[in-house]
Amino acid sequence: MKQAPTKREQSKAETRRRLMAAARQEFARKGFDGTSLRTITARAGLTTGAFYNNFRDKREVYLAILEELSHRLKSIVEEVISEILDARRLQPQDKPTMDLLRAAIARVFQESVRDQDLFEIMRRDGLGGASEFSSYYREILGEFTNPMRRGLEDFVEGGASRPYNTEGLAQVAVILFFSVVLYASHDRSSDLEEWVDIIAAMIHGGAKQLSARRPLGEEERVVGAEH
Repeated sequence: MKQAPTKREQSKAETRRRLMAAARQEFARKGFDGTSLRTITARAGLTTGAFYNNFRDKREVYLAILEELSHRLKSIVEEVISEILDARRLQPQDKPTMDLLRAAIARVFQESVRDQDLFEIMRRDGLGGASEFSSYYREILGEFTNPMRRGLEDFVEGGASRPYNTEGLAQVAVILFFSVVLYASHDRSSDLEEWVDIIAAMIHGGAKQLSARRPLGEEERVVGAEH
């Protein structure tokens, strides 16, 4: 039987939570380089000593926030893709794939934009920038891309389409999705509904067009048969 945490452990966990929350807000407002330990601890209402009891330095708390972002995104995407596949198997004729995609993308958008600080941090220091954390952001993209690729492959394996480059389509879709979410987290006036339609149409249409093309190697087989 797992023992209940002691008061000391509870106090330490609460201190860490407050430091993480304050760091998220500071990094979102000023980026990594513009944030100092002093501003983090001041926002948290804690001492520098309390900070060093939980983190070695500013970089460690930043990486802890990126890990939180990665876990959050991965769990959302995997859950949504699982729901799409289940709905597709149970009701293949009642709901067009486009509708399934649109509902799922809308949900991921809503969950993502709701957590504005995390995506503002990514916008400032992440994708496409010459940040020391670029490799970590690429890993986050991979966490997002892999479940999407597996979802697309499930449709191929189920006979819904011919084989095509699911990895390429997943990568393009994720880059577009992240670009929109990062923009939307910064500009609340953006029309997310319109972007949901665009991304759903792109994934659906892209899969349809790619699967309609002659499979890789077919041309070579035809040429070989003529000789």
